[in-house]
Amino acid sequence: MRTGIRLAVALMGALPCAAQAQQLKTETITVNVRPGATMRYLAVSPGEPKAAVILLPGGNGALKLDAGGQIGSNLSGNFLIRSRGMFAREGLYVASLDAASDQQAGMNGQVRLSPQHAQDVAKVIADVKTRAGVPVWIIGTSAGTLTAANVGARLRGDRPHGVVFTSTMTQLQAGHCGKSVYDAQLSAISVPVLVVSHSEDGCGCSPGGEAPNKKLLAALSGASAKEQKVFSGGSPPVSAPCEAKAQHGYFGIEGSVVKAIADWIKGH
Repeated sequence: MRTGIRLAVALMGALPCAAQAQQLKTETITVNVRPGATMRYLAVSPGEPKAAVILLPGGNGALKLDAGGQIGSNLSGNFLIRSRGMFAREGLYVASLDAASDQQAGMNGQVRLSPQHAQDVAKVIADVKTRAGVPVWIIGTSAGTLTAANVGARLRGDRPHGVVFTSTMTQLQAGHCGKSVYDAQLSAISVPVLVVSHSEDGCGCSPGGEAPNKKLLAALSGASAKEQKVFSGGSPPVSAPCEAKAQHGYFGIEGSVVKAIADWIKGH
């Protein structure tokens, strides 16, 4: 296990020419997760993926994705969702996951941490695995890390190959974040886990830096591999500290963060 890696990065540069020219296939997939309920995801495929990732946005988790692939909520600007093409250009099959059809008003922490939500996501994991034919990882950001923690802890048969936490909800804040990943049984997560943060994350729910990450890594006592990566730099924030276009959402360094995550996934 390696911990405490600090990556100082500059503003995101241009993508390599080969990556820019890469043709990506996009489609909207609907999965029947239980009687009367479905989940949609927006799939972006590079053709021959090395792994697959299910992206779990923060906020209330409702993309309001229509059959044509249009995102009808402000979560289109979420760090993971706006970076989906970057993940695909790193050789990953990408599934941007919407809330279930009966949760389109939005999910709170209690829903994200529920057994039913984990089972819903299990059906999506199985679908992605069948379509992509490669190991499936889940990546959560902000409130999406509650879903990631829940899924990683509860699932066995259709569990993900690995879990990535970004801007992890590790701290409670009255009136803003009533649940944290510590409300899940983190010690039950047995797959590889990567913890990503920004050293200057100003959100009270997801303090960045090595100290909060080390506490989280210690709680992930059953993980087969675990590591943290702490980023710095980026563009000046143009949103509130807990929103997507601030350090909390890796604003201005998306490319570097995505590459580091993708490289770690492909190495495990």
